[in-house]
Amino acid sequence: MTLIMPTYTPKEAEFYGRFGKEMQKALTNPYQSIGTSIEELAKNIPSKNALLYQDSSWTWNEFNEESNLIANHFLNSGLEPGNTVALMLENSPEYLFYTTAINKLQGISALINFNLRKQALIHSFQLVEPRWIIVDGDSLPYFSEIVEDLDYPIENIYVVNNLKKKSHDFNDLQTITKNLSRNNPDITNNSILRQTAFYIYTSGTTGLPKACVMENFKLFTQGNFLGIAFTEVDINDIVYIPTPLYHNLAIGVAWPAIFRTGAAIAIRKRFSASEYWRDIHKFQATYSIYVGEIPRYLLNQPPSEYEKNHTLKKMLGLGLRKEIWEKFKSRFQIEHLYEFYGLTEGHRSLVNLEEIPGMIGRLTQAGLVLVKVNPETGNFYRNEKGYCVKCKPGDIGMVLLKIDKGTFFKGYKDQEKTEDKFIQDVFVKNDTYFNTNDMLMLHDDLWVSFADRFGDTYRWKGENLSTLEIESILNSYPSIYMSAVYGVSIPNTEGRAGMAAINLKPSLKFEIVDFSQFILDVLPSYSIPVFIRICEDELEITGPYKIKKTNLRREAYDIEIISDIIFLWNQQDRRYIFLDNDIYHELINGQFKI
Repeated sequence: MTLIMPTYTPKEAEFYGRFGKEMQKALTNPYQSIGTSIEELAKNIPSKNALLYQDSSWTWNEFNEESNLIANHFLNSGLEPGNTVALMLENSPEYLFYTTAINKLQGISALINFNLRKQALIHSFQLVEPRWIIVDGDSLPYFSEIVEDLDYPIENIYVVNNLKKKSHDFNDLQTITKNLSRNNPDITNNSILRQTAFYIYTSGTTGLPKACVMENFKLFTQGNFLGIAFTEVDINDIVYIPTPLYHNLAIGVAWPAIFRTGAAIAIRKRFSASEYWRDIHKFQATYSIYVGEIPRYLLNQPPSEYEKNHTLKKMLGLGLRKEIWEKFKSRFQIEHLYEFYGLTEGHRSLVNLEEIPGMIGRLTQAGLVLVKVNPETGNFYRNEKGYCVKCKPGDIGMVLLKIDKGTFFKGYKDQEKTEDKFIQDVFVKNDTYFNTNDMLMLHDDLWVSFADRFGDTYRWKGENLSTLEIESILNSYPSIYMSAVYGVSIPNTEGRAGMAAINLKPSLKFEIVDFSQFILDVLPSYSIPVFIRICEDELEITGPYKIKKTNLRREAYDIEIISDIIFLWNQQDRRYIFLDNDIYHELINGQFKI
């Protein structure tokens, strides 16, 4: 296959030039990491603000010293390079101190999603085999529910930020470390770019959460590509992070851009639409990040004095629809909205340098291709030679990422799960690509827009959700015989809401009140199916014993064509309610709060 390189626009040429210069600087010294970067900032700009949180701030020197307290504790405790420490924390200064400390010792921080419960939470811990676990006070009740299943030594479990003094039998890390040395550990100098820094979890396309391997090198690359080259973060920026730090967008993209430049980071414990602009004013933030839902949540807020005359100039994120983009930029007068496309486990990204609403960039990244698939089955179309067919303008296709020898692609900690996503003989014999399961539409002049995730995943409230994982949990409910989970669109919302079609066991009674409580107990809020369809007919099985969801997705929750009973999740009352005609029309008209 002849490789034809696309012609870059002037902006693209400048962008790739900036990126090349930053990568040259990074690669001249292989002995770098998060830890070495923080120590360098503490040495070169010790008095400059590094971190802002609530009413407190830390300079780069203070940030480094706080990290050293924890680093020296774990050094004394025997942490060795390659050991894993699992963190189940909400956003806090300690999150950044602790991950930096662990990185200084060449340890790995496993960033547990604090919204997970029971089976998924147990799996997330067991997957990475941590030597130590750190849990905050807010996560303590949910961790305590599963700690016996982990069969973990109590002396290796630490609790931090236990502000409500919840009872536990573990060690208080902040008490243990408060009088330790604040000096840099000598071992930081042993750090190299190709060491694993984080395990960041993603649901991927199938099953329980997967742990993506994030090396220092990948963090540096993402920070250089998306932060410095694309959005031009510099030392004068104050970057506001309202999204969870366990997300790649926050800790894998924004944070590396910050510690690469010496910009300041401002964090909030949890996103709040009503407090967003007040925070921007308070921190004098110049830059922020978003997932598609955040701009919509902000647009839905009543006008506020804080949304005017603010300092916010740039926002970086993904999943922003055209209609929301235009309304958001007009109302809040943001100078630059930088949209991109990328995967936590991936090694290629697209960027919308022209800031065209609704687009995620041009298909100019070597090794990122768009191929035609059957929209019903997800099977790849092949030509007469047996190779995949590239998309033409107007086509919707699957994104594949080329895997070359020497690439920094690492995939998942579980190599078998990584290889499950590989596809061979795509364009030539024995070539290998990673199947993202993301569907993009190709437009003229190589522009692409986001179409959907295919089949086994959907995106809701900023999370990529696995239908198989949710189905597995629903099927464990005693009166459910079989379930099919899929994403459906709701007017005036971003992403796709979860919907579950279920067949019940005739011998057992189904109680919606009890089922609602079950759902609350086992699923994080963003995973809760918004709709439950009680199917009178058996779910249709096709192919290799897979449930056929095409008709279910098409019918969605349209009660005018569906005779089955449908329940709707009422977030305010935290239970399912019957979807009647009045509520249905409120939902369609955007009057029912999801």
